[in-house]
Amino acid sequence: MKILDLFFRFTLGGVFLAFGINKFITFIPSPPMLPHAARFISALLETGYLWQILGIMEIIGGALVVSGRWTALGLLVLVPIVVNIVSYLLILQSGIGFPPFVMSAFLLSAGFYLAYRRKESYLHFFRELESDSNRE
Repeated sequence: MKILDLFFRFTLGGVFLAFGINKFITFIPSPPMLPHAARFISALLETGYLWQILGIMEIIGGALVVSGRWTALGLLVLVPIVVNIVSYLLILQSGIGFPPFVMSAFLLSAGFYLAYRRKESYLHFFRELESDSNRE
C-alpha cells in the first residue's frame, strides 16, 4: 500500500505541479476543445488574474501533496480545483471521447485514495462539528 500511496502522491502532485507551472510558462500544448469549452477557458484567460490564481493554487496543492508531510492539507487545497476540472471534463468536454473520462477517473480515484489513507487527519474536523452541535 505504501508503493500505491507514493505512486498516487507523485502522479497527482506532479500533474498539478506541471499544469500549474504551465499556466505561467506554456510547455504543454492545449488539447482540442469543443467550442463551448474553448469559450469557457477563454473567459478565464481574459479575466487577467483568475488563470494565474488557479495556477498558483495548483502549484501549492501539488507541492504539498508531493511533500508527504503536508499531503492532507494539499488535498484540501486541490478539492475545489478537482471538482471544477472533473465538471469541466464531463460536462463541457464530454463530446471529445474517452480521454475526459480517464482523466476524471484518475483525479477522483487518486484523490479519494490519498484522502482515505489520511482519514485520521480529517477526523478532528468532524469531531469539532459534533462537539459544537452538542453544546446547543
